Amino acid sequence: MPGVAHPRRSVRLVALAAAGQLVASVCTAVVLQHSIATTVTPTRSRPVPALADTERSGSDRVGAVRALLRQRAAAVLAHDRERLLDTIDPAAAALRARQARLLDALRDVPLSGWTYSLDPSHAQPPSRGLDRRYGTWWAPDVSLHYALAGFDAAPTERQQGLTFVRRAGRWYLAADDDFRSHRTAYELWDGGSVVVARGASTLVLAHPDNGELVQLLLRETDAAVPRVTAVWGQRWAQRVVLVVPASEAELRRLLPDLGDLSQIAALATAELTHRGSGYHPVGDRVLIDPPNFARLGSLGRRVVLAHEVTHVASREATGPAVPTWLVEGLADYVGYHGLGVPLSTSAGELGAEVRAGQLPARLPADQAFAGNDPALAQVYEQSWLAVVLLARTYGEPALLRLYRTVGSGQPLAQVMMMQLDTTEAAFTVAWRDALRRELA
Repeated sequence: MPGVAHPRRSVRLVALAAAGQLVASVCTAVVLQHSIATTVTPTRSRPVPALADTERSGSDRVGAVRALLRQRAAAVLAHDRERLLDTIDPAAAALRARQARLLDALRDVPLSGWTYSLDPSHAQPPSRGLDRRYGTWWAPDVSLHYALAGFDAAPTERQQGLTFVRRAGRWYLAADDDFRSHRTAYELWDGGSVVVARGASTLVLAHPDNGELVQLLLRETDAAVPRVTAVWGQRWAQRVVLVVPASEAELRRLLPDLGDLSQIAALATAELTHRGSGYHPVGDRVLIDPPNFARLGSLGRRVVLAHEVTHVASREATGPAVPTWLVEGLADYVGYHGLGVPLSTSAGELGAEVRAGQLPARLPADQAFAGNDPALAQVYEQSWLAVVLLARTYGEPALLRLYRTVGSGQPLAQVMMMQLDTTEAAFTVAWRDALRRELA
């Protein structure tokens, strides 16, 4: 039943799949992806200022806006244009037109839930400009919670930068873009019509012009899911949602806080939502950059999509104690698993350095995964080969047990000693020896 949910704070995780190297082979060009985990913490605005005498109690205002949000949620789920537009300020002609287009764009999206949460204890501070524009207005913290039927076990949470105004004793939505720091999160349906394609394990959301790419992604991701499950195990949903923007520009609107996206092939994202004992990932998505993804050959597509699906599969087990080299090394380990790709292709940059006498002294630190690092390809190759060495030396079950244990919050050094009877220092020596032996 649509309504206003309880407010929850969230942060976003992004595994950014940048095209770090272009490898030419006899019949294909493969752009090998690299992933960077980051978090974006939502901004908490200043407390609501004291109410004027004409609103001695905020309860009427809060109740009215909550009722408005419930009406909006019900209208979206029912695709009821008249009921949705009834919540919008009659003077906001541009917003009314955008909201009508939004409802049309959502027509085929399989929503199982759409609710809003309101936190009246936090709102945007006073503004003389908005006073002149609106008269009586209010911009509290609001979040949208939505879920895709059959794919989202729990709703994801997205910030809404909404401004409400009072007209003739009634509250309306007047704007969703008044504040630069309190902005409304952009979703694919904000950019126009959305087409939906379903596979055995995959849901693809795209714009109509990407129909051919949608079918390719559907086939490739459906094939990637069992490959990932064969390594990671069945302890994950085994369902993946792909989002395909029209362009890199729209990808940037979907992820406005990231840096240079010009070499991005795919990204895995999730919302970490606080409930109960801590943060839990919801709303896992794999985002595609169509122009860069089109540069991939068949091998590149298989590696990239399996890598990103691995991030989805392992998200629940990837706690803050897991070092980035292990997170990204595992994703590449699964991505390359069983493909027989030679080291001259999968570790070309690192191999060139090793042959030139430049052997890494230590496993990559988390800060080495910065997206603008010119040696990023080597960092990922180092990570992948470290995970390969773990699996080869101790067995794949031991590798996965170590990953899950560290993901539960135990320090890597302690887990390596308890489970593998080795130290980080000893493993690093063995890893450097393996690099020298296999890449020289």
